[in-house]
Formats: sequence, structure tokens, C-alpha cells
Amino acid sequence: MDVPVGDVRECHWWRPLKVAFVGGEHDPLPMATFRARLVESFRDQGHTIVTTDEATIDLLIDSVTIPDGPEPLATRVPERSQPLMLTVTKDYHLSRRPHNLAVLVGVRESLRTWPHADVVSTARVTMAKIGSPKIVFVSGPEADEVTYCTLEGGHPTETHANVDGLRDRLVTSASAHEVGAQFDVHGDAISEATWNQTTTPDDIVRAGRRMDQLGLLPRPQQISDYVSAPMARVYQRYLGLSGFSEGMLFAVDPLTQTTMVTASGSWDVDKRALSRDEVTALSGVTGGRVQVQAPSGVRPKGPSVEALEVLSLLEVTPRVRLSPDGAGGWRLDPDGETEVPIIRSGIHAHVGVVSADDSVVETIEPDRRNYPYGFGCGTDLMCEVARSTVERSSAINDPRDRRRFVRWPMLYHGEMVIELWKDGSESLTFDGLLDLFDETTGPAINFRSDHIDQPR
Repeated sequence: MDVPVGDVRECHWWRPLKVAFVGGEHDPLPMATFRARLVESFRDQGHTIVTTDEATIDLLIDSVTIPDGPEPLATRVPERSQPLMLTVTKDYHLSRRPHNLAVLVGVRESLRTWPHADVVSTARVTMAKIGSPKIVFVSGPEADEVTYCTLEGGHPTETHANVDGLRDRLVTSASAHEVGAQFDVHGDAISEATWNQTTTPDDIVRAGRRMDQLGLLPRPQQISDYVSAPMARVYQRYLGLSGFSEGMLFAVDPLTQTTMVTASGSWDVDKRALSRDEVTALSGVTGGRVQVQAPSGVRPKGPSVEALEVLSLLEVTPRVRLSPDGAGGWRLDPDGETEVPIIRSGIHAHVGVVSADDSVVETIEPDRRNYPYGFGCGTDLMCEVARSTVERSSAINDPRDRRRFVRWPMLYHGEMVIELWKDGSESLTFDGLLDLFDETTGPAINFRSDHIDQPR
């Protein structure tokens, strides 16, 4: 995997930010020194350090220090009375909520050598107790190691007090805009007869259950797993957050000419045990908003946060023609009347791939020259990454490449794997794709559910 670009300002999406630093009044000297160096690092790159009087703040950075003690780190993190993301405007007398919030968390532990699952669990507890979806553990007596943690499970570490590296990661996150929750619902857009006829929702339900059997999907996470019951009620009442579930499945449905995706975990959906009405049909994007096509008599749940990302990658793929196969499915037919993207279906899983058989599945490495640190799910720049990745695929774009599967690692937090409409495709959607992970059929992809690489 390529190393990141030398200067993030070379990236086309980079922009100067307005950055505010707050809190820190009780920081010990090493943390105070670290904060001062980080402030200067932002200034050196061309960003503006602003006060809380500024109307627009692109990135607000707070800090806390966790006291030492014999208890595990997650236990020692004090729980606020209300999440910072809810109270930040009031706490710091802001005229407007900042676009991005990150908290520096001073700890004595070095998380660099911790198992992946332990870092993710501890980070999520800390995020929930403080109320910030992005935190940075600043470790060691000299504050010379930083681990940047995101809700998706990423936790890359910078050592030797590399404030410039942390700055670049924070700038990267702050340059992306959240778009995943923006959708419009069109009621009764799919007739009851057509909804009952299509098999794509059943394919997604079946695939979710098989992903569970293969170890590709963890159980849904509840806010109450991380905070006290009163704090969990605050999240639910004032922020509409009760939990989330990891992973996503999608499939293009030739009958309805929609793309069907799993509903968002924020709707208390367990992707390991879906029902048909927890599959959401999408027709495309209008004005940056996903268009949901509701079946007659069904009140749809909101789509997975990756929905716009999926639609974005489908926009730039070649198309093929299909005809009904006479058994309720579809087959490739150059003279067929139904046209669909060559991408048939796909999954997003929070697992780490150890190896993949290049003769069976094409691997596309991250483009770290243009997108050096990755972006969170449901952001505009992640949609851009998806389109760019698809455009670099030989299996998708070169008819001479007979491979029917493509995978790409999503920096720090998981994998996207897709199957294509090509000669030899299985009659049932997802069967061939999930066979890639099945020890009884190969596997062509070896993975670990307990570890995801965190490259520099």
C-alpha cells in the first residue's frame, strides 16, 4: 500500500479551515505543550485559528485529561451529564454549532500495541461518555503518541509527537461533508404486486443471515452498551441516537429498476436478521438527496448511511442487458430489454482481509496520493473515493477481464466487495460473492473479524 501524499495541500479537496481550540485549562504541561504545537501546525499549513466568537467554525478541538488509576481506561473516563455534541454551542458560547468536533483525550496508556477490538471498544465508550464521534488519545508522559479514533473503528497512531500527521488527519475528516442521512421518500412508488414479485429483498435478507454465519457482521451496538441509562435516554431524546449496526448490503433490482440497500442501523435494524421491510429501494439522487421508492402499504426505513456512496459508484459503471431466466431470476442477454449496471450487488463489512486470490477477485488498493487518510461513511468525499475506485477497476471496465468480483479496503475500517454481471454468474444474487469468504468453498478471501490494519 502506497504511503500518503507528502503534503496534503496537494490534494484537490484540501481547503483552509477555521479552527477553534477550547478547554484545556487544567491540562498538565505535556498536554498543554502538545496543544500549542498543534495550534502552530494548523497555522503553518494555512488554516486560521479563530475564537469562539467566529460565526463559522470548521473544526473545534476540545481536550480533557483522564486521571491515572488501577481501573481499565474505559472505566476511568468520566461521563458528562450531557453529550458534548449536544451542549458545545452553549458550553462555549458559540453563535453556531461547529461543523466538526474532535476531543484530545490525555491518557497514560499507549494504545498502539493494543488489540484492534480493545481499541475500538475503549474508543467508543470514550466517545459516548464525552459526546464526540471523533477523539484523539494523546499518550505517554511526554504526550508523544497520538491515536486518532473514529466511530467506524479506525485508530491509526502517530508516534514521536507527530503533530503534523494528526493535523492532516483532522483536516481530512473536516474537509468531508456529511450527506448520508439526506433522503426523500416517495410513497406508493412500487405497487404491491411488483414488490411481492421481486426477489431482491429476499436475496438481501438471506445474504445478511449468511454473513452472520460467516462472521462478517457483528451484533448491533446500543448506546446503552457504552453509557449509563440516563445518558442513553439523553442521546435518544435529544439527538435521536439509540444505536448503530455495522456493515451494509446492496443489490440492483432489474424488475423495479431500483437499487436496494439495507436500512440504517439507526432504525434499530439487525442486518444479521433482516425482514423484507428493512430493505429500502432507491431510484437515484436528486439535488444531492437519495430518492427512496416506498412499496405500496410499506413505511420504509431510512437507507444505510452508505446509500449515496453506492449510488455514486453505480453511476460510473458500464451497463449490461438482461432477460428473465424463466425461474424468477435474470440472465445476461445482449439483446435483453432490461438494462442495469454491470455491478450486481455488494457488501461492506468491518473486517480485515489477510489475503485474496487475484485470479478470482480483483483487489484495488486505496489511492493514497489523492485520498491519503480516507473518509467516514456517508460523506461526499467517500462517494468521490467510491467513484474513483470503480473507475480504476479492470474487472469492471475491461470486457477482456473475466473476473466477476472486485474488492477494495476502506482505509482503517473495513472492506467493500462487489459481484458483477458476467458469464458464469450464479443464479442467486450474493451466492458467489459470499462463497469467496466461506472456508468450505475455498476461500478466495481470507479475513479476520478481530483485526483491521491501521496503516500510517
